[in-house]
Amino acid sequence: MTLRIPHLTASPRHDRITGGLLCLAVLGVILSAFTGWRGADWLAEGGTLAAILWMTPTVRAGRQVFVLLGAALAIYAVIAAPHAGEVLAASLAQASFILAFFCALATLRHAAELSDSITRAAVYLAQQPPGRRYTALTLGAQVFALVLNYGSISLLGTMARSSARSEPDPEIARIRTRRMLLAVHRGFAASLVWSPLALAVVISTTVIPGATWGSVVLPSLVSAALMTGIGWTIDRIYKPKLRPGQVPTRADPADSGGPRVLLPVLALLALIALPVSAVHLLTGLPASRIVLAVVPLVAAIWLWRMGPAGRRGGYLAEHSGAFLFSELPALRSEIVLLTMAGFLGTGAGTLLAPLVAATGFDMSALPVWLVLVLPIWLIPLGGQIGMNPILFVSLFGPLLPTPEALGISPVPMVLAFTGGWAMAGATSPFTASVMLTARLGDADPLEVSHRWNGPYMLILGVALTAWVLLLA
Repeated sequence: MTLRIPHLTASPRHDRITGGLLCLAVLGVILSAFTGWRGADWLAEGGTLAAILWMTPTVRAGRQVFVLLGAALAIYAVIAAPHAGEVLAASLAQASFILAFFCALATLRHAAELSDSITRAAVYLAQQPPGRRYTALTLGAQVFALVLNYGSISLLGTMARSSARSEPDPEIARIRTRRMLLAVHRGFAASLVWSPLALAVVISTTVIPGATWGSVVLPSLVSAALMTGIGWTIDRIYKPKLRPGQVPTRADPADSGGPRVLLPVLALLALIALPVSAVHLLTGLPASRIVLAVVPLVAAIWLWRMGPAGRRGGYLAEHSGAFLFSELPALRSEIVLLTMAGFLGTGAGTLLAPLVAATGFDMSALPVWLVLVLPIWLIPLGGQIGMNPILFVSLFGPLLPTPEALGISPVPMVLAFTGGWAMAGATSPFTASVMLTARLGDADPLEVSHRWNGPYMLILGVALTAWVLLLA
């Protein structure tokens, strides 16, 4: 007999309560980050726990399993762990932060999806000529991922698909669609290694002692450059040859407004980056915590600016309510998955560390090169069986020796984790990025992850391994 939580359909009233609980959790995390008030921790963790329990009956069985595993982990910790309270508090704190981070970024995506300037910028990138189309879409996807997260694949992928389908030759249209979608998909994956708004960077710098985004951003940009360059090279090598007489049609990028249509996107990034950097320098707070407050504020200002003159306040209130009580609750499946992955990974990693040590196995005795190489290859391999990178990194991180114990800086270890995470994002058929790309390309996720991206992953894995070992 299988234990399963009944599945219920969420009602508007249920969604309103969900939005309220999520709002309380996010507010608690922000207050805790900026004030250190213990009551804020209770608000954050209590709101998170209440929100997860409230949403669980309305998500599908695969997500409910994560909640049941979390309950089993908590029971085991209480029974077997001498410091169960500390273990569960740390796990719940990590879960609360992931929930708050996801919800904060969703505010920006809500505003961006209403913006005509974002759409015009996406059209401009999709209409670049063949010689620079791959580069434009790959770099553009990295920038758009800062604003839209997975929505960058949906937006740029849809524009790329529409652009390709304007081609009258069906064979050329199919080839162009695949190449453009791969450029967008790989660009999104590249953003995972450097973006301060990517969970890959945020979680990796959290689990590795002494790591900060500021200390890893420049080497991370080199990782992103490797991903971009290798992707471009493979695109050129595997570019199908057209038959004699086949001449693809070309859109004129100037018809979509020219390069100036990118300026609003760059201005938006500056509105996020400048206050985050300033507050970080003034207070020393981690950038990931500052983002929690800055991003919703920028999203609110953006919505207010988009409102019609004379009723901008009403426009902002209307969309804030729609986001909080309708759009955000609709993301319950993703919220439950990501939050519980953080809880399980942190809790299980903390509980396993002393058990591994008790066996006499000392991971600090492993060669440094092996400790650094393992995450690069194991994270994408775990992705092949559906293991979420958040769960893997949160679980695996506490088991590894600290950078100080290995005699290295935290930088190569962070790059190993984010590099493996990015490779999983490109090659795991269970990730949202692969499934979105497959849907837009009328393909199977396995085809996208293995056939389309298989050679890319192997070459990239070797390159990232060499880069990480060079830094060490």
